[in-house]
Amino acid sequence: MKRNSGERTGGTTLPTFTGSIVALATPIHEDGDLDRSCLSRLIERCLDAGVSGISPAGSTGEGPHLPSALRLALIKEVVQIVGKRCPVIPGVAGDTIAETRQAIVEAANAGATAALVAPPHYYALPPAGVERFYTDVASSVPIPLLIYNIPQMTKNAVPPTVVSRLAHLPRIVGIKDSSRDFEYHLAVIEATRNRAEFNVLTGNDTMLTASLLMGGRGTIAASANLVPDLSVRICRAVAENDIPTAREVQRVLSRVIEACRRGTFPAGWKAALAWAGLCEARMMPPTPELNGIDAGLLAQDLNRLEIPRVNH
Repeated sequence: MKRNSGERTGGTTLPTFTGSIVALATPIHEDGDLDRSCLSRLIERCLDAGVSGISPAGSTGEGPHLPSALRLALIKEVVQIVGKRCPVIPGVAGDTIAETRQAIVEAANAGATAALVAPPHYYALPPAGVERFYTDVASSVPIPLLIYNIPQMTKNAVPPTVVSRLAHLPRIVGIKDSSRDFEYHLAVIEATRNRAEFNVLTGNDTMLTASLLMGGRGTIAASANLVPDLSVRICRAVAENDIPTAREVQRVLSRVIEACRRGTFPAGWKAALAWAGLCEARMMPPTPELNGIDAGLLAQDLNRLEIPRVNH
């Protein structure tokens, strides 16, 4: 599954996004600065495995805890490393329409292909409020948007009926659904089925094969940092109608994900990346690193699963 393009309202052609997109971790030094060497290592490894996009500064990338200057530096560095090889889709932060627009403009100026935009958090919004937020944000931004449905973090879900209407807006090209609610996920796929250029992606890669079989277009997920080949293989297998392979690889991927679901997210993934020799386990404050006991259990699981380690 590769990036392609679709015809949008008014005859404007915009990119669409499919396949295995990595929700990129953010390697940092002890002083809190970006670890550019490890960042490059992560990205090149993902691209070598065949991922179809890079999504920095999202939940896995500790986006909500990144200072604005560091977030922008991260986006610029990712764009520089990736070049034209695949789309770069950073998460953006903002609880007001103006702040969110500004963050998207800054990401666009840094070279981002599109922006992953969650609803505002703190205040619970009615569906009309969520719809107005996306409609107003999308009305005057220079790059496409993907809706980010993650209600366990924001308290604000994006109902399927709202997604259906937003899918008709020229600048909204897809949704990352991290709700872990498969009934919701299916409802969104059905609600947008007549918008061929609108991409429904799962943020929960335990559901990747099931999502693809029901009409989903791919995933933006943490696991591609550690085992990028697995989600790529699942997407390829489903595209080739090789369902037995997709199911078998999904079983392996789900065991990896279960092993890494330790500590305060995404500390388990950072610890796994440290074990694999890809970056330090260091987290952005105030999130703690995985404790020693859990890190030891994680290492046992990863060894048992025969996850490869990097020699450098």
